Amino acid sequence: MFWIFTGLVSLMMFAVTLGQYSVWFALLKVALMVALLVIALMGMALLRRRFKDNR
Repeated sequence: MFWIFTGLVSLMMFAVTLGQYSVWFALLKVALMVALLVIALMGMALLRRRFKDNR
């Protein structure tokens, strides 16, 4: 009985930890997408400024 309980508790802890990693992965994926969007917009602004100054 003790080992069954210990096994179930350890499996539950593993499932909770896996869920936490899944949430962190989703949040970091969104943060990476936002960072890439900001970098792309800043690059476009720099290119626009360079071509606007040449005219």
